[in-house]
Amino acid sequence: MRGDWVEREIERMMGLRERRRKDSELYKVVNEVFDRTTIEGLAFLHRRGKISELQGVVSTGKEANVFTGFDSRGSRVAVKVYRTYTTEFRRMWEYLAADPRMGYLPKDVRKLVFQWTRREFKNLQRAIKHGIRAPKPLAFRNNVLVMEFIGDEGPAPRLKDAEGGLSKAELERLYSHLIEVVERLWREGEMVHGDLSEYNVLLWNEPVVIDWSQATVRRNRMSVELLKRDLRNIIGYFARKGINVDDYDEKLRELLEV
Repeated sequence: MRGDWVEREIERMMGLRERRRKDSELYKVVNEVFDRTTIEGLAFLHRRGKISELQGVVSTGKEANVFTGFDSRGSRVAVKVYRTYTTEFRRMWEYLAADPRMGYLPKDVRKLVFQWTRREFKNLQRAIKHGIRAPKPLAFRNNVLVMEFIGDEGPAPRLKDAEGGLSKAELERLYSHLIEVVERLWREGEMVHGDLSEYNVLLWNEPVVIDWSQATVRRNRMSVELLKRDLRNIIGYFARKGINVDDYDEKLRELLEV
């Protein structure tokens, strides 16, 4: 596969050599992320019109970076690129091994990351099917996932970043909404997000839950622990904001009675 388009996009993002010297953070991200596997995946998605232009970095993490971009129709998209040689390998393997939807797990790190990417795509599809507002998954290839972009010119703010400007009434509505997300996922979708917190909720026209890589089905032996984590995160966060919240033990018992 030819990666000429990707190389041109990288060069355009980086700009002139003068910018390379000035924008050391972007230069570091590009060098870490765009290996041969990633370039092949991006080139494949470009040929199919899923990505026509790459923009800047939206977020960076230990296992993935998210970029903005445009598809062939001019719609803005989010492009999540998982590192193919991640230090999060052991955590990924443990989550995948416990998921009853997964079959044989490859020992090769790159191929495991491909499985991880595919699973997030499927998790997003399943969540949306059951009425959860999440970014619409558009396509994936290898370690690259293309999703609906949440925001306008820039990304929508995370709850964590916007909390200072929210009224008590708005926080109360958010709490009710996110508890409903946990309940609907568990009861109707038979799944759990597993990392639901103020860091993984974007405030847009309605709250949008992001980062579904660790989400799994209720049949998973880890699902109850992940459910407990989500409940602790949401109840604890809003309790610290002075919101009247559910009793954690009672809410957990209520959900486990399903």
